[in-house]
Amino acid sequence: MANAVRTKLQTISGQYSAKVDEIRELRASLRKPFVTDAEAKAINTKIRKLDAERLKINSEYNNLSKLAKTAEEYIDINKKLKDLDASIKKAEARGEDTTTFKQQRTGATNRLKTIAGEVEKYFPEIKVTPPSITTGPTGATKPTGPTTGTKPTGPTGTKPTGPTTGTKPTGPTTGTKPTGPTGTKPTGPTGPTGTKPPSNLKTLLEKTEFWYDLPDYIFNTVPGLGDILIKAVDEEWDNEKFLAAARGTTWWQKNSANLRTRIIDRAKYNELRAAGEDVSKTDYGLYIAKKKNEIKARARELAGVTLTEEQAESVAQKIYDGFLDDDPLAVNALIVPFIGKVSSIAGTGLGAQNVTAYSGEALKNFQTLQSIAKANGFSLKDILPGVSTTTTGGDLEQAVLQGLAAGTIDINRVAQDARVLAAQGQPEYVRNLLNQGYDLENVYAPYRNQMAAELEINPDQITLNDPTLRSAITDKGDMNLFDFKRALRQDNRWQYTQSARDEVSSGALKVLQDFGFMG
Repeated sequence: MANAVRTKLQTISGQYSAKVDEIRELRASLRKPFVTDAEAKAINTKIRKLDAERLKINSEYNNLSKLAKTAEEYIDINKKLKDLDASIKKAEARGEDTTTFKQQRTGATNRLKTIAGEVEKYFPEIKVTPPSITTGPTGATKPTGPTTGTKPTGPTGTKPTGPTTGTKPTGPTTGTKPTGPTGTKPTGPTGPTGTKPPSNLKTLLEKTEFWYDLPDYIFNTVPGLGDILIKAVDEEWDNEKFLAAARGTTWWQKNSANLRTRIIDRAKYNELRAAGEDVSKTDYGLYIAKKKNEIKARARELAGVTLTEEQAESVAQKIYDGFLDDDPLAVNALIVPFIGKVSSIAGTGLGAQNVTAYSGEALKNFQTLQSIAKANGFSLKDILPGVSTTTTGGDLEQAVLQGLAAGTIDINRVAQDARVLAAQGQPEYVRNLLNQGYDLENVYAPYRNQMAAELEINPDQITLNDPTLRSAITDKGDMNLFDFKRALRQDNRWQYTQSARDEVSSGALKVLQDFGFMG
């Protein structure tokens, strides 16, 4: 079985990795130059489809991983039933009491019925035909009470002195159990009907932590379920009969199977922890421990933030309650409130300084947005007018970082909007290039570099709104670089260049030479 489970999990894991690789390749292709809107739309459609397939595979993998433990339990129970059946036969052959063995067999059989359907569905190769279970009394011998219509044999083998039907036998008194083996019920009349009062719910719940594998919490909070439990215990229902009755409750019908399982697992965890038990190995305990580690790692990756145990557990509980395991954007949104500046040491030795700043994936995306804004002649605020800073005390940077982490700000969408904004008032030639995915910076790059060289300044000092730079492209067309170079000499900044000084010196020298003052 272990090999079958492992093989299946490895196959599904490989399928998941393949989908992730495809998505990464497609996202990388979106960042390439010259990608048209139509191409981007087709790529994003493929990404959404692949992502849906990825989530489905991940869900299947998680379900199968959880079922692996149940499959092992399935095998153990079948082995236990086989051993119990052998023990019962041996005890009967020796004339010994079989009550304990049969009670254990009933419990194991009920549990097997609960888990067999799902296990055998996903792992048919481990299906085991359960051993046949004979019915009858749970003791080693039949009860000695009277049976309807026949003569009871009595404990000493003699006939009873009273009538066999409708009268009291001379053995047990009215309202008491016959003297047969412990735990058995007589098949004849035991006295007036209703002499045994129904069980009390509080008393039942005090006897054990769980009835029918459900925690006390459920019976106390779900209307009608407590009454069903009392009847089930008094009438000795098996799991199947109890579940059939429980399915009729409103609570059962309103909540899906997965949700009921989560509610029950968490309630078990809370009850055991309140009782001082070790809950680290319960389903809920294992889930929270694993999820906390994932959340801490994601917070560091997302924003360089280190969450406390309490913060990570709070997020994990919300993911559990909301079934958000397969929704990365929702998980990011739960981490977002903890995003803030973090302290780190920059430099070494005496020059080391404590620097407080943002970090992680969100910061990289923030810097990308800044580059997009700058590449089109805008500030960050210009291209993100809809971002509210109300919850961040007016801090635009933090508001944008939180939006990026939560997925409410799409970098590709912002880049496209920035180009549309930059196209306003531009010549048709520039608008066409912007529509093709170029930034304004790309369009004016040749002229900007020529201008920086001619004016002997850093290209970064030339903004995209510089009038001289903008004059290179007009509605009449784009200027060739030679003409643009000549036009730059009309810019006031040219007179302060070394080229201008050299040209003035050369001109003055020529004048002097022309007048014969210099050879």
